[in-house]
Amino acid sequence: MSGKKKTILSIVIAILLIAAIIGVGLALRKKTTLSTPVTNSTIGMGTVVVESFYCSETDVSKAAITKSTKIINELDKNRLSWREDGSDVAKLNAKGSGSVDPITYDCIKNCLDVSSKCDGIFDITVGKLSGLWNIGTEDARVPSDEEIDAALPTINYSRVALSNNQKVEIGADQKLDLGAIGKGLACDVIKEYLVDTKVVGGTVSVGGSILVYGSNPTSKDKSWNVGIRDPFGNDSDYMAVINCGPCFISTSGDYEKVLVENGKKYHHILNPKTGYPAESNVTGITVICDSGALSDALSTACFILGYGEDSLKLLEEYNANAIFVTKDKKVYITDGIAKSVTITNDSFKVEK
Repeated sequence: MSGKKKTILSIVIAILLIAAIIGVGLALRKKTTLSTPVTNSTIGMGTVVVESFYCSETDVSKAAITKSTKIINELDKNRLSWREDGSDVAKLNAKGSGSVDPITYDCIKNCLDVSSKCDGIFDITVGKLSGLWNIGTEDARVPSDEEIDAALPTINYSRVALSNNQKVEIGADQKLDLGAIGKGLACDVIKEYLVDTKVVGGTVSVGGSILVYGSNPTSKDKSWNVGIRDPFGNDSDYMAVINCGPCFISTSGDYEKVLVENGKKYHHILNPKTGYPAESNVTGITVICDSGALSDALSTACFILGYGEDSLKLLEEYNANAIFVTKDKKVYITDGIAKSVTITNDSFKVEK
């Protein structure tokens, strides 16, 4: 072989070796990226939002976080918040009727369906009542009995009418409040967006509602472990862990958004029948199902109902499962997820 041919062959071999090294490097980089999520914490819908995505391309995860944050903020500002003058809900409250975005329309429709199945214990026409209490804001206060008595007759989901062209009509004296479903709905919309991205898996927490998306690249079976908050502990304390695949998880409890006045605590989950913060045999409930909006609505309804036949029947209607935590630290878990839940705090006892 001539010297020229030897030189060319050496160059070709060198190029192939460099390509192989680069290929291995990229493979290692991909593996490393998938083992470390891109995470972000921010504020949205008046609560803490934590987004965490796994992807072989870091830029894709960062873009997904930017988009999911935008979805939450725009959904709140333009669709759901009764405090934002330009939102669908604020316009309905001001005018009594009007055409709304399909997302808002479907949300209201789903809310009315839940209300019909629990005799109105979950009711989005509580706007006048929740506006009196304003728990979770700087204007929180305990309204007078007279104010509450005046607001109660306005609460009646059956007076909300839906018609063609995404039109919604409420009673002349009614106000809508979608706060009990909005965070779960945000998780639904984010999931729809993620399906068309290269994100492998991740979680989005909007207050008490969580989207568990895709597969977990750090787990052998690709499943996820999600902590269930200890109602008696701090924000970061957990009393159980649920092992799950992709799903939606929402928790409601009497330990969030609390108003203390004259030594007495008032939480933000109002009973539309009494006008006061709900009192039941549970202090916290976590609902797991395949819809973020439903998991949010059901956790509110079942918290008000407490653990019992009515709440279990409601969960069955939507093929949902739940973890109920009572005030004396007893835990009731529905059959569908019983084997997936591990109690991590010995002060809690699972009841059969």
